[in-house]
Amino acid sequence: MSIDRSELERLLADRPAGNRSAMQAVRESYADIGLMRERGLSWAEISDLLAKLGVTARDNQPISPVTLRSAFFLVGNEGRGDAADDHAGVSVMPAETLAAVHEAALSAGLNDDAEEEEAGSDTEAADEALVSASEPEPAAEAAEEAVQDAAAEAVAVEEPVTEEPESALPEPALPESDVSAAPPQADEAKADSASSAPDLLAPAPPVAEEEPAENSGADDSVTQDVSSASKISKPERQPASYQTPAAAVRDTGSPASPSAPPTTTQDESTNAYWKGDRMLGTIFVLNDRGGVGKTLLSHHLMATAMLEGLQLKVVEYEVNERLARLFGPDVVEHRRITQDFMNMMGSGDGFYEFWDLIGPELQRGGRLYDFGGNISQWFFNWAEVSGFDYYVGEGERLTFMVPVTVDLASLSTGMTTLERVATIAPKAKRVLVENGFSGPFSQLEDSQYARRKAEMVEREGLQVISMQPCTAPAWARLTGHRLDQVATMTREDLVKLGMTPPVASRSLIIIHEWLRNMRQALSPYLHDAFRQTPATAKAR
Repeated sequence: MSIDRSELERLLADRPAGNRSAMQAVRESYADIGLMRERGLSWAEISDLLAKLGVTARDNQPISPVTLRSAFFLVGNEGRGDAADDHAGVSVMPAETLAAVHEAALSAGLNDDAEEEEAGSDTEAADEALVSASEPEPAAEAAEEAVQDAAAEAVAVEEPVTEEPESALPEPALPESDVSAAPPQADEAKADSASSAPDLLAPAPPVAEEEPAENSGADDSVTQDVSSASKISKPERQPASYQTPAAAVRDTGSPASPSAPPTTTQDESTNAYWKGDRMLGTIFVLNDRGGVGKTLLSHHLMATAMLEGLQLKVVEYEVNERLARLFGPDVVEHRRITQDFMNMMGSGDGFYEFWDLIGPELQRGGRLYDFGGNISQWFFNWAEVSGFDYYVGEGERLTFMVPVTVDLASLSTGMTTLERVATIAPKAKRVLVENGFSGPFSQLEDSQYARRKAEMVEREGLQVISMQPCTAPAWARLTGHRLDQVATMTREDLVKLGMTPPVASRSLIIIHEWLRNMRQALSPYLHDAFRQTPATAKAR
């Protein structure tokens, strides 16, 4: 199959322009890509056609078929959440209720539009049939009342305990009030989802918590229809929602109101209530340039956490074991970077499957990731098209530490890394760690690097810390030792390593001062990431 010339001309006229991510490009051209799929085009053919149309990713790079497929289905999931606004007046009901409504609709002479709205995939067809079967046509007011009465009776039989506050509604029958109150809320829900579609952490949840008694029932019927019916187990049954751990944590903030999860789409509610203070944070140490002190910085972070009693898991992406050799496999998980791995990253085969493993880990938090050279670029490529915000929201609980030296290549890759972090996680903490191993940074005061750094500190909230080299005479003999053990060494321990007592004494003073300074600089970030705060209770 192919696209005819008239459709091709329309696509050329409507093609999006600008430098954007592959995810955004697919989002803007989603309807056209869906049309191409319906016409039987393969992902490779669609990729070539989009490239000819000028629909490209960053730096005008064509979107690969693998990336295109992943981004298309991710945008499709977002679309299901937005589809809830088109059916805002219909409450999500169980199969028994839908059967009763369907039977009442047939008896009233209403038509079933399920087959006309059937989509390409089985899941989408089932979802749309579910909605169309429960959506009455505006044929006559008597027919609508008959459908609503049947739905009310079925809901009353199915859910005898789902009572809502009736102060705002004069009708004594709760299900009828829910059905009648849903249409007035449709415009508000549509406006909210339209304004926050790309932004999954919009300030909708706090508003829902402030007015649970008035809007909870109506908003539940507005927002949780197609996507909720296919992904959440019985979202319309509020007692059932309290049986799930996520809903239980989300709803215990107002025990007097038995409302369901806040009035957001599935992705929005997931991000707003599963991200933030409720979860432990994650720290990344990364810079694609080698030899800038990434392993040493991770070593300092681990030693500080151990000395202060903080629990964390460490994942090391390196060719050879470094931290894993020092601390052992029980503390550090070494994910070996081989040539086959690099080939896989370059070709795209298995690329997303490899990085998809990191998503649930980011959701749980409590980890320190040490990325070796040339690794972070692949991580960013994955994050840009794989729904990174689903796992971490806008990155409130993420900390990215980027060590640099005065070497020009190190500074260039470091600043590029910080800019890419701002793209995938705009609210993450970004920490520039100036490693003085190769020379003092004071020599760069009038450089472009210094001006860009000052701008990022002032306007973007960049934080800068210093990591000075250890000048102790004994430091060369302590290369294979753990820093948390070095911090507790005595003069006798250093003498056993072959140093004279005077040299050992001077070395201890310098080493302890060096470790103390690094501990003071890194401790706030570790406590913020790996220790729960009192604000946790507010998110529950």
